[in-house]
Amino acid sequence: MTAELVPSGPSQTRHVPPDGNRWLPALTDELNRPLTTRFCVLGWLASIGLFVAVVGLLTGPALVDTQESVYSTWAIAHGEMGCAYPSVTQPGEPPAAPLYPLLSGGIAAIARIGHGVAFPSTAALGPGCRLGLAAMNHWLVRSGSLIPTTWIGCVAWLALMAGVIAWLRTSGRGRCGWEPVTLLFVAGLLPVWMCVQTFFHPQDLLALGLSLSAMACARRDRWLMAGVLIALAVLSQQFALLVAAPLFVLAPAARKIRLTGAAVLTGVIVVLPLTVFTSGRALRAIALGTGDNPSQGGTVLWETHAYGVAGVLLYRVAPIAVSVLLSWWVLRRLGPRALGAVPLMSLVAVSLGLRLVFEANLFTYYFMALTVTVVLLEATRGSIRRTVVAWLVALTIVICRISVMPFGTTRWGMYLQNDLIPLVLGAAVVLAIVAQFLRGGDRRNLWPWVAVAAVDLFTLLPGGNQFSAGQVIWFWQIVLVVPGILLAAQPLRSSIQLSDATRWRDAEQVHATAG
Repeated sequence: MTAELVPSGPSQTRHVPPDGNRWLPALTDELNRPLTTRFCVLGWLASIGLFVAVVGLLTGPALVDTQESVYSTWAIAHGEMGCAYPSVTQPGEPPAAPLYPLLSGGIAAIARIGHGVAFPSTAALGPGCRLGLAAMNHWLVRSGSLIPTTWIGCVAWLALMAGVIAWLRTSGRGRCGWEPVTLLFVAGLLPVWMCVQTFFHPQDLLALGLSLSAMACARRDRWLMAGVLIALAVLSQQFALLVAAPLFVLAPAARKIRLTGAAVLTGVIVVLPLTVFTSGRALRAIALGTGDNPSQGGTVLWETHAYGVAGVLLYRVAPIAVSVLLSWWVLRRLGPRALGAVPLMSLVAVSLGLRLVFEANLFTYYFMALTVTVVLLEATRGSIRRTVVAWLVALTIVICRISVMPFGTTRWGMYLQNDLIPLVLGAAVVLAIVAQFLRGGDRRNLWPWVAVAAVDLFTLLPGGNQFSAGQVIWFWQIVLVVPGILLAAQPLRSSIQLSDATRWRDAEQVHATAG
């Protein structure tokens, strides 16, 4: 890898977008100022405090979907590895991939959660853990282990935080104002903390954090470590394959063996013992992920009613195949420059957005990976696009107005979700429209805010607020996912256009010199 692809810190030359693509230039210039280590650490601690405070104030971690990981956690914590993936599971509830249960099981063992009550014996759990769910349900009632176990989910934020920091520092936006501001903003994003507070899927945060760390290692030409981290990400949640695919395609030929070998070896070390202990039952959770359950449905592709092998090919294999083709095309257009910070993050954001295109379900926390990578893309570019801000506002309004209760069941939480936050955001959008009219200038700058206002009004109409009922999911999939992917792809398109223009100019100079 060439030296210019490996930033060393905030003092280096930064990518500065053209003035026409910048919004709030005074703010972005201020964020470029270097920070001392003390202020950076304070930013880390503040983001941890914000994440935990939001989860705690909004009635604590969710109980929804806990069954996908807590049984594995308890079995691992008490040394009953055969029950990490019971042969009889709750219908329609695929278990989580093994990395998060292994992590939470280790923490639960160290913290001795539930150790005051004897865990069911091997005989009580039955052959192949056929009686495991009933036995563990009886144990958790007597031990009171469920709530303490769910709080372990907050540890997943540390993995995501580490990934964000690693990426910012390798892209030249670390150790400056972008680092703490980006961390705090990401910690406050609804789809991020909803992975613990509304739906219990901390494995999603863990997978994205490890993926970002793998991308940072690839940027620093540390392909062995990138392979280890991306394998661990896939072993946490299957959507990490949408990050692994671009990394493999873009890796220099001499580095592909390191990346692949490290990933395969890491997978074997983790998966082989679990496969032996669980008689192969862990493999399904690794291959298909917890989303292998079209319980909600309602998306565009769900209307094809593809099930079985056809469903796996459509919902799981197709986005990975498209990601590989897109990465190959980008490599042909950009060459080694495809591993630049902006093209790589843009490509990965688009790739993660493909999950939302090909999914049978569209739960609101599914937007976590796309929103985080789009925010990191802005930080990497060193700019803030008004279109990105408008999209995030629209997504927040939709989640507040038509989703299940992300703010808990408390009276003040319902007030925040149904009234205060949509009202404040809607008022801010109206003020932005008025300010743009008074200021004059390019009227095209109005369209993002007009679009948000239209989304806000639609959620107030009869029939526009039935996201969770599955009646208009396909509509919101088009309204929210398509703009998100376009925003993620725009910097990649600009990089390709700039590369083409540079090659054309170089060719013209060579021709002129030869003439």
